[in-house]
Amino acid sequence: MKVKKTKEQRKATLIKAWNYKWLYVMLLPVIVYYAVFKYAPMYGITIAFKDYNVFKGVFGSDWCGLDVFRKIFGSKNFWLTVRNTLLLNLLTLAVSFPLTIIVSLMLNEVFNVRFKKVVQSVLYLPHFISWVVVAGIASNLFSEQDGTINMMIMSLGGKAIPFLGEEGWWIFTYVLCNVWKEIGWGTIIYLAALTGVDESLYEAAYLDGATKFQRILYVTLPAIKSVVVTMLILQISKMMTIGLDAPLLLGNKRVMGVSEVISTYTYRLGIESAKYSDSTAIGLFQSLINIIILVAADKFAKAIGEEGII
Repeated sequence: MKVKKTKEQRKATLIKAWNYKWLYVMLLPVIVYYAVFKYAPMYGITIAFKDYNVFKGVFGSDWCGLDVFRKIFGSKNFWLTVRNTLLLNLLTLAVSFPLTIIVSLMLNEVFNVRFKKVVQSVLYLPHFISWVVVAGIASNLFSEQDGTINMMIMSLGGKAIPFLGEEGWWIFTYVLCNVWKEIGWGTIIYLAALTGVDESLYEAAYLDGATKFQRILYVTLPAIKSVVVTMLILQISKMMTIGLDAPLLLGNKRVMGVSEVISTYTYRLGIESAKYSDSTAIGLFQSLINIIILVAADKFAKAIGEEGII
């Protein structure tokens, strides 16, 4: 009986697959793309364990074990970039994460639909602006010599602030630009989650005499807790990653002590100095740490009763 049942199940599965054959055909280009351009090039990570020579190629270069990693871990510049990457990411997370939730909660209380849509659009549009444009705007606003803000300060008798020329002020400017650019993305996600909150819970809380703040604290926030945790996990998992664009375009020689992050350091080693083994080893180390952080954050989320993402 079990053998017959298994055969019938297989037959039913094959028939179902055949009925959706065109769906699988449509998926084929995607699978080929990832296989050719994503997974096949991953063999290149082996140069992190080789004394890579451009003329010998990946397959012809000599193996050197962990020598490249020993050289990198013994470099003060590498650990400086790790510190800067973590510092900038932690500061950005500390500001943007709660601020995004607060803005979402405030917009959720707005009943004028037209005004709400306008504000959402204004917040969301910077997400699509290139960092090249953002860096240009930041330069025009924060330049020490002729920036708009410094011109206003000096016209009032104040002294120009080196927003892009002093390390502490540069960090402030970097975090500000990041928050402005990305706050809309998180706001849209939280607003979508807020639409799923049961209205009857608000009515019950109102009848029990709860104030607006109490309704937000005891009804709204618990209702979107799973989304908040998921967003937090995703952001924490990128603690060791900062895109090349922002620090490279906003940074300069005067602030390299804080603007030099893993991505810019890898760029200078790999592209400018042709040390491909070193840059690959750093990228591999960065990916492994990100995976460890992601798994740890996911386990913590599950430990406090949330589903996690893995």
